[in-house]
Amino acid sequence: MIINFIVKKVSFLTINESDVEQLKNKEDIQGLIKALKYKNDSSVRYRAAEALGEFENNTAVEALISVLNDEDLSTKEMAIIALGEIGDKRAIIPLIDNFNDANDELRDMMIFSLGEIGGRESLEYLKLVLEDENFDIKLRAVEALGKLSNVECVEPLINALNDDNIEIKLYGITALGEIGDPRAIKPLMEALNSEKWIIRRYSLNALGKIDECSIEPFINALDDEDCHVRDKAVELIGKWGDEDSIKYLNRISNDSDEDVRARAAEILNKQKNNETEMQIPKEDKKKSPQYILEEIIDKIGKDEAVEILIDYLNDENPGIRQRAAEVLGEIGDEKAVEPLINALRDENSSVQWRAKEALKKLGEPSVIPLINVLHDKDTNLRRRIVCALGEIGDDRAISPLIKSLGDEDASVRLKTAISLSKFGTKAINPLIMALNYNNFMVREKAAETLGEIGDQLALDSLREVLDDENIYVRNGAEEAIKMIQKKNA
Repeated sequence: MIINFIVKKVSFLTINESDVEQLKNKEDIQGLIKALKYKNDSSVRYRAAEALGEFENNTAVEALISVLNDEDLSTKEMAIIALGEIGDKRAIIPLIDNFNDANDELRDMMIFSLGEIGGRESLEYLKLVLEDENFDIKLRAVEALGKLSNVECVEPLINALNDDNIEIKLYGITALGEIGDPRAIKPLMEALNSEKWIIRRYSLNALGKIDECSIEPFINALDDEDCHVRDKAVELIGKWGDEDSIKYLNRISNDSDEDVRARAAEILNKQKNNETEMQIPKEDKKKSPQYILEEIIDKIGKDEAVEILIDYLNDENPGIRQRAAEVLGEIGDEKAVEPLINALRDENSSVQWRAKEALKKLGEPSVIPLINVLHDKDTNLRRRIVCALGEIGDDRAISPLIKSLGDEDASVRLKTAISLSKFGTKAINPLIMALNYNNFMVREKAAETLGEIGDQLALDSLREVLDDENIYVRNGAEEAIKMIQKKNA
């Protein structure tokens, strides 16, 4: 017993990334916490922080907080992301205390994590950050306030609609729609008078999410000069589902835009044919989500249930949304791809996870639709998409993922690098080519990913990058060479 203990002690003193992977597979939280303190290799600390964030175990919070002072920037970044994923409020004050001394990239991630964690202190601090002169920081603060979905966020978000920058306005509009507070109706109605069609469209979409809003703004928008706005109005009237309201779509049957006409015709045709959708009886609402959906599937069969399951992805009960996503993955019908991608935006993390798993099961049909939204404005969605593409493992995703190595958000860049490493040797040549990209962030992450893959074929190319003009790229290449040599020793 004593000898075994000594062996374990000695082996831990020489821990490497493979050991961290084993700890992760065993779900050894305490072992991973110890790995966070391993001074000899920053990649070990980085991987340990990443794993602890994925487990979302609050036992690791104090240890991750201590990593906020780590000398390695990447490890510090991952600790911040992990604290956001865990969502423990003990991390709020340490994140705030480190905010002013951090660089813009770290501050960006700290705001992201504060938005994920929530709480009074996060809310008050994010309201202060809205006054920051840095555009990116201000933009991320607006996004984080929307994530908090707190009624106290409404006033500062309404004020954000007056910002000169259109992106901040759009983020503010989107956030107000997600919160759904009726106080946002008036400012959003005023935004419908904007000269920019995209602001009118976003405002219309946000109003559609507020229960107290009447249907008048959607009907009026049928006469908007821009087809994008008219298309959104048709969509929202269709969702409204009121028979009298849908009749207004007759006026748009001769619309100049083909897509607008097609959407209106589809809704009118559905009403005309009086298609009935299977609804959950009120007396069954108390039953478990699994029981409700299984009962439906038993009655009509899995293949016939696809449309109904897609509808239930929008159910108010998160349990039903979770089960709907799960079953759609089991059925494997391509019609579910787009709705499941939308479910990646769900406010419930379990729904997001099940939607990602369902897309993974669908496999090949999911790849191109996922790539098409790889540059969506929603940072959280981009992060989930790169994870899904990495897990599917289709070669067509390699080049688009390499472009995402230059994403404006650090957490997306990190997840992209991890996803690319899952392709193994298939990604080596595209990553070597990426070492010549103009964007230094792409070059940096490409080098790091080559290190994670660990194939000696990349060594010569990485050595050439040691003279790169950017210090982060040089450091990334140097670390990658060390990792490859260590893995092949």
